[in-house]
Formats: sequence, C-alpha cells, structure tokens
Amino acid sequence: MATADRMEASYGQLQAEVARLRRELEERNAALTVSLAENKNIRAALKRILDALPCGVIVIDANDGIVLVNPEASRLLGTPANSASLLQQFPAHIQPLLKAAISRDDEHEITLNAEKTARWLSIRRTALHVESSPDNGRASDQFVLILRDVTARKEAEQQRETSRNMLALGEMAAVLAHEIRNPLGSMELWTSVLDKQSTIGEEGKYCVEHLQAGIRALSATVNNVLQFHGHGSAGLVRLKVKTVLQNGIAFVRPLAEQAGVKLAINLEIDNEEIEGDPNGLQQVILNLAINAFRHTLTGGSLSISARSNEKLLLVDFADTGEGIAEQDLKNIFNPGFSRGSQRPGLGLTICQRIMEQHRGAIRVISRACQGTRFSLEFPIL
Repeated sequence: MATADRMEASYGQLQAEVARLRRELEERNAALTVSLAENKNIRAALKRILDALPCGVIVIDANDGIVLVNPEASRLLGTPANSASLLQQFPAHIQPLLKAAISRDDEHEITLNAEKTARWLSIRRTALHVESSPDNGRASDQFVLILRDVTARKEAEQQRETSRNMLALGEMAAVLAHEIRNPLGSMELWTSVLDKQSTIGEEGKYCVEHLQAGIRALSATVNNVLQFHGHGSAGLVRLKVKTVLQNGIAFVRPLAEQAGVKLAINLEIDNEEIEGDPNGLQQVILNLAINAFRHTLTGGSLSISARSNEKLLLVDFADTGEGIAEQDLKNIFNPGFSRGSQRPGLGLTICQRIMEQHRGAIRVISRACQGTRFSLEFPIL
C-alpha cells in the first residue's frame, strides 16, 4: 500500500509535469504561429516592394540558378514573368549578358536589340554570401543584379551630339555660302553683260543662257543654305505680286530652256498687293521651279498661274513630272528630306518658312506619275 501511494503520488506529479509541458508547447506553438504569420506578412510586403520597384532586380545563386526575378526585370529583358528558374532558360541572347554581368564588379551599360528600337540597360552587381543552414548543409554565393533603363538618357545624349554636329556643320555651310555668293553675283553680272553683246552670235548666246541657268541654280542652293541657317525675320514691305512673279519667271526661264521644260504662264491678277519680301518670294519661285524641272522629263511643262478672291491671292505651280509618292508627302517639307541623295533637301523647307513669314500657306497635291501642284496663299492688303 505504501508503494502504491508513492506510485500514485509520482503519477500525479507526472500528470502535472505533462500538463505543464503541454501548456509550454501550446504557448510555443502559438508563438510559432504568430512568427510564421509575421514572416508571411514580411515576405508579402517585401514582394510588393520588389514588384513596385522602378528598377529590375535579379537574384542568381551560384548553385541553384535563378532565385528571384521581379516584374520590372522581366519587362526590361523582354521575358515573361516567372518564366525562368535556371539561367539556361533565359533567351539565348540574354544568357551571355547576365553571365558577363555576374563576373563584373563595376556598373556598366549594355544594349538589347528589340523588334523596332534598341534598348539600353545599366547593370550593377552586388555579391551576397549565404551561410549554410541545417536544411541544405552548405553555403552558397548569390549575386544581385540591379537593372535600369537608360534608353532615354542615351537617346538624349545622341540627340545632343547630333545637334552639336549639325550646328557646327550649319555654321561651316553658312560661311562657305557667304564666300561663294559674292563670286556668283559677279558671274551673274558678267553673264548678263555678255548676253547683251551683239557680237557673240547665236552659239555664244546659247552658251551664255546655259551658263546663266547653272549660276542661278547654284545661287538658289547657296541662298537656301543661308536662309536655313539665318536668324531673324524678313523685312516685309508693300509690293505688287504680279511684278514679283514676272521678275521671278524671267529669272527661271533659262533654267526651263536648259531642262527642256515648257513654261505656261497665266497671271489673272492686276494690281493686287501683299505685305512681303521680294527677295524671299523670288527664292520661293526659284525653289519651286527648280524642283519641278528636276522631276519633269524633257518635253514636259510647268504651269504658273495666279488668281485672287476677296481675301487671298493664290499662286499655283503645276508640273507634268513624276509626282510624289503618297508615303513621301508628309516628309517633303522636313529639313534634309530629298529623293535625290546628292541634294541638300532644303528647297521646300525654305519655301514653307518664307510663306510662314508672309503669314501665308503652301499646300501640295500630288500623285505618283501624275504630276505635282504647289499652291501658295497670301493675304491681300
């Protein structure tokens, strides 16, 4: 009975100890549950932060491959999100870029050729050493790659460089044009003197006319360069458009004869006046005429007509040339655009600029193989 009493007492103690251990286990399980919930919340918060980062993040394990790729990294590399768990599963053209980035300690830039444009990425590498854990029993090295899209900065740098080059080229072209214009003026003067000589004969006159045509075409190019790179607005005065047109037509007539293009003139205006610059308007006439002669076959024609209504004076240049392709119509007034690779492509740009200075407009109607019509509109005083 004494032994039974002792055993009963020991059993009671054992029950009490089991109850205590059960309470401790419950407390620890509760604490573990709270800790797991906190870890889950922290992981979710960290994932939201990584997903919201404006830069790409890639974590690569030296042993296990890809650990993490955030959405921005997938977008920058052009790969579907969560599509790669191994480095070898990335597209073939991206794998060497990532391998090279892992082996470099500096921040460097790479270019990815997309479907339409190239994308520039800046990549910075950070090395992490992960201590061994009881689960895997081994340590490993991890690398964090930070990716940023620097395409806009690269394009801005290229545009600035292009602008600097264009500015330097423009200044050089303006200087050359100034130096060339004076000798051209003298040549134009002397050819006019030769043309008035009665002793040079028909053959001499023919040569003088072709010489005048070449000089005037070259003068148009020089004036276009000076006008394009010049500053300030034109000095506008009150003038009669019919007189300006007649002078301009007389100036381009040798060019028409040299090109074998017939001129048809129909000026249905009298004393209508506009506020304009006679030199600028003559440049417009010269540019449009030269443009028509270049794209009209021998035997074709250029019609220059003028009419007016109550508010506007309208001047049309219509040729029977090869016309302008539909896809080119939106670009013909852009600086440098030309269907001939040996031409500067400034004539129509200068025409548009001069018309804007005159508070007017220039319009074009054209179809391939069906000729072209340029229309000028001036407000009448």
